[in-house]
Amino acid sequence: MTYTINPAAFGGMFALPVSLADDHLRMASGSFLKAILYVYRHADRPVQTDAVAAGAGLSADETADALAYWAEKGLLLEERPADDPAEEAGREATPKEPQPQTAQTALPPEKETVRLKPQKPTYAMICQRIKESEAVRFLFAEAQEKLGRTIGTSDQAALLLLHDYYGLPVEVILTICEYASSHGKANNVNYIYTVGVDWSRREIDTLELADAEFSKIETANARWEEFRQQAGLKNRTPTKPQLKYFTVWTDEWHFPTETLLVAFAQMSKNTADVSFPYMHKILSDWHKNGVTDAGSAEAAIKSFTEKMDAAAAKKAKPSPYGARSKPDPQPEDRPASYDIEKAMRESETTVPKLRKKERR
Repeated sequence: MTYTINPAAFGGMFALPVSLADDHLRMASGSFLKAILYVYRHADRPVQTDAVAAGAGLSADETADALAYWAEKGLLLEERPADDPAEEAGREATPKEPQPQTAQTALPPEKETVRLKPQKPTYAMICQRIKESEAVRFLFAEAQEKLGRTIGTSDQAALLLLHDYYGLPVEVILTICEYASSHGKANNVNYIYTVGVDWSRREIDTLELADAEFSKIETANARWEEFRQQAGLKNRTPTKPQLKYFTVWTDEWHFPTETLLVAFAQMSKNTADVSFPYMHKILSDWHKNGVTDAGSAEAAIKSFTEKMDAAAAKKAKPSPYGARSKPDPQPEDRPASYDIEKAMRESETTVPKLRKKERR
């Protein structure tokens, strides 16, 4: 099916830069295109951000990101009043070059302190870094390619923090972006940022270490999926406590999935709900006793069950000393050789006769 322009639509027109279609149409998101179309439609006058948001049907954040992007690309000019407080705030937030310390003002080295939460870069700071750093320009351009979308100010701020504050190399940040895109998380900048911060703290700062970490993650995900399906668990991704236990079982204790399933079955016999702490007690005991495969786990369960049964039987058997202390069972009453009731009646009505003493 093909389409052509309807000539009747030429009644009202406005111009657009050729570069909008040639350079940005493939990468720009729908919200960015809405914003630029609205501004160019009203090219006869300056437009406010809130007017663009209302006219294009966008949120305030989407509009701010879109207009900042087009200003960065040169399709818009940002006009601020001379005394705009936002501009002043941007200038104040721009980091200054560190001043060299003289011998008199130099301080002794201090102990390393815990990093505070970094301040999110402002739009002015981002623009400044783009102008002065080729690495940052490359980072933003390649991130858009790998994520398959336009990155706005919030995305740029997150990537800039990973590079400038947390010290991750550009190629490592782009590796995270590529992994996120391949796993359906291209729009989740928080995921990219969280992974980057974690890697910075664990000093995963080379491509080799990054590849090894992602390989480890893929292996862990595959093992969880295998265990989840065979155990009948519903959650596709483990909760944080579950992940903590599962990592110990698989990465530290090196239990195969079959052994985990034996422990899961044993746990299910003794608890109403799924209890990873209960499983952990079982597996911890097996780990201490050298139990690894499913066969040795079944043998351990059988041995434990036999010991418990023997202990219960021993407890139920009476002690020989206790048996002697008990009185012998009394025999059943034999039938009387006389009528006791008749004898009682006669004793009430009959006076016994006394034998007379014989005289000598």
